[in-house]
Amino acid sequence: MYMCLQEVHALLSQLRYTPPSLFHTDVTYMEFLDRVHSSEIKLRAKGLWEVPHPWLNLIIPRSTVHTFAKQVFGKILEDNNNGPILLYPVNKSRWDNQTSVVIPDEEVFYLVGFLPSAIGPHSIKRTLNLNNQIIEFSNKASIGVKQYLPNYATEPEWKAHYGARWDAFQQRKNTYDPLAILAPGQRIFQKTPASLPLSS
Repeated sequence: MYMCLQEVHALLSQLRYTPPSLFHTDVTYMEFLDRVHSSEIKLRAKGLWEVPHPWLNLIIPRSTVHTFAKQVFGKILEDNNNGPILLYPVNKSRWDNQTSVVIPDEEVFYLVGFLPSAIGPHSIKRTLNLNNQIIEFSNKASIGVKQYLPNYATEPEWKAHYGARWDAFQQRKNTYDPLAILAPGQRIFQKTPASLPLSS
């Protein structure tokens, strides 16, 4: 999505921020798509890439994104989170609903990615604690946040994640992977022993 400078200024005029803190970089579309890799290259040059990266990617309905932002950016995260934070509006009509990703039932929703590196004061324990605080707040506030690439340990947690789409997801699994051979590490379905033909 491209915006002219006037549109950017009109949007920024509605925000409360310190104008001198604003900066922008003009890049090509390919450079924009590759921006996280650019950060990786810089960290590798400093010997800081081979550390844990407890990234958290969330999908948030438009109707509750302000509630999420007020708590998370205003209270839970007290600094820059030691890595980029990506935030994109997405039109549901542009999304392929045939995938297994769970998206809100709203025309516009947001993808929010927290991409920290656990280095220095940002230890893995501290970073995971911040991630858990974000998830706990989102669940308690019932704002419809879904994790992208979640990591749950039990079937009830996966059922809660998929909600009304669970039956369709389970049917696809039964149809295309009836022995539950694929993706065993996600612990969604138990592997079924194959029936071996008896040799004569």
